[in-house]
Amino acid sequence: MAEFVEKRCEDMIPELEQMERIKLFDKNEIRGIAKKRKEYEYKLQRHTKCKEDYLRYIQYEMDLLKLIRQRRDKLGINHKKSDIDYSIANKVNMLYKQAIFKFQDDLRFWIAYMKFCKHVKFHSSISRMIGRMLQVHQDKPKCWHIAARWEAEEAHNMQNARQFLLRGLHFHPDSQLLFTDAFKLELSEALANKQNTTSSSENPLPVGEDEDMPIELKRAYVIYLQAFKRIKDIKFIIDLLNITKEYDNTEKIQNKIVCDMVEEYAHEPLMWDTMARRELEGLVLPSSSGTPMEIDTSEQSSLRDRISLCNEVYQTAVKKIKTEEMWSLYIDCILEINQDTGSLPNYKRKLLRNALTQAHQAGKLREKYYLQWIGMLSNNKKDDNSQKRLYEVLCWATDALPKSVDLWQARLRYHLAAGQEENATDAFTKAIELLGDKALPLWRMRLLHVQTKSPEKTEQVFQAALKEGPTIAKDIKPTYIEWLVLSKNIQAARKVYDNLCLQPPICLELHKKMAAIELMQPEISLKHARRPHEMATMQFGGSNTDVWMDYVMFELKVGDPKKVGEIHMRAVKTLEAPLADSFITEYSLIKTNCDVMEQV
Repeated sequence: MAEFVEKRCEDMIPELEQMERIKLFDKNEIRGIAKKRKEYEYKLQRHTKCKEDYLRYIQYEMDLLKLIRQRRDKLGINHKKSDIDYSIANKVNMLYKQAIFKFQDDLRFWIAYMKFCKHVKFHSSISRMIGRMLQVHQDKPKCWHIAARWEAEEAHNMQNARQFLLRGLHFHPDSQLLFTDAFKLELSEALANKQNTTSSSENPLPVGEDEDMPIELKRAYVIYLQAFKRIKDIKFIIDLLNITKEYDNTEKIQNKIVCDMVEEYAHEPLMWDTMARRELEGLVLPSSSGTPMEIDTSEQSSLRDRISLCNEVYQTAVKKIKTEEMWSLYIDCILEINQDTGSLPNYKRKLLRNALTQAHQAGKLREKYYLQWIGMLSNNKKDDNSQKRLYEVLCWATDALPKSVDLWQARLRYHLAAGQEENATDAFTKAIELLGDKALPLWRMRLLHVQTKSPEKTEQVFQAALKEGPTIAKDIKPTYIEWLVLSKNIQAARKVYDNLCLQPPICLELHKKMAAIELMQPEISLKHARRPHEMATMQFGGSNTDVWMDYVMFELKVGDPKKVGEIHMRAVKTLEAPLADSFITEYSLIKTNCDVMEQV
């Protein structure tokens, strides 16, 4: 092995000497390059080679090549490129080939090698490598996709690209990726050079009864027919239809796709959504007889007409497909139309109001649309009618989706902003009954309002919240203690804390909040400041290392450092075995830091 490495290193000497001779690198840099290459060569000669060794060596050589080019530009040195730059590129080329041979299953090497060859313009190497890659990875549609893209975009050989895609579809007849590539290729070819399509159609595939299809589009149409037959996915067919919109003079193939969609996917909401949006764009739609018809642009030039026809399609759709998805697609489109307020704003808003109302009446309106509806009405505070409508919609929303926290918040916010205390109380009572443990945001909203408007009722609301389910009570406890300190005094907070910390559900945040409050007092009482730490370690000490570390830090900084050893022993005995090891490690680090600080 050593002899082989030495031979490889000797072969590199002329290249290194040239680098030094033309002053790209000095003697020390050359020595460093030689040493680094020797290390990598030894790694590659080991019996157990790994991918990282090849990748690091390749990256090193690529970085070296980049540095050489930068220095050539900076110093104006342009000679000996074939002896140096080309030699390094060849070395990387060889390393990639070795890595690919060794790790053929890793597709990343193949793709990285193709990028490298493109970068250094080794185009012929890519063509050879593509054939080998497809032999090894013919089971992966992505490889056929890569090969076809290279031939089409880099080699500009459309015939080879077409062959790769057809062969790929032979192995993967259900591949959406390959069908999409083939469809795009044929459309590009057809429209780039109509004369070529005539000659390339000498052997056309049968197109059945569709003899009216322009000859230049026949190949694209045959690809579409095969895709439609093999892949039963409305989203994919819509993607193909959208691709045709990117090309000129594809109306006839669009007609065929639209007709097939209407016939095959009449039960799919996405089909109706596509048809409606095409009306909005003034594109082709099938007639009632099932055959496509092209809309006369002179009659269809009016934006209002296009929006109206779009709306009519959706109205038909929601009568046929009575699902939330269909209504959501309808409302999404009308919302998009309403984003442009520069033209027909009143007409657009009317359509949106009607759609939202109809969806609600059908019981198919989703939460996010109720919230958008409420938001729009909230912004419109011109008169009493709009406010009445807002209240009506809020009631509709909470009745339709009684488990929605956001909708109840919106309703409660409306009552509070309007000063309707009685209505707010009724809505709040009904909401917390329906929402149960999810009602915490409403409790917080209620507490904030009471503290602002009726401070004398705050204690009453806190007590009511503490009697709710465990989830509510657990989160309210720390807030209650904080309020007691701010509104009364530390003694009141301590008294309540002593009771709350023992009442289920136990709450770690309560102990943390009380510990922080005790440290904020003008005169810290160690007895009272220790109590939250004691309670935290008692209730959570078996499964939480942080409570012990917090206790240790408290004694080190504020309390009695002599107690730290005792806390350490208690923690080790109380914590579960894996956690005890973690605590010992953390404790050791803190003790070490403290000892260093004392010495300083």
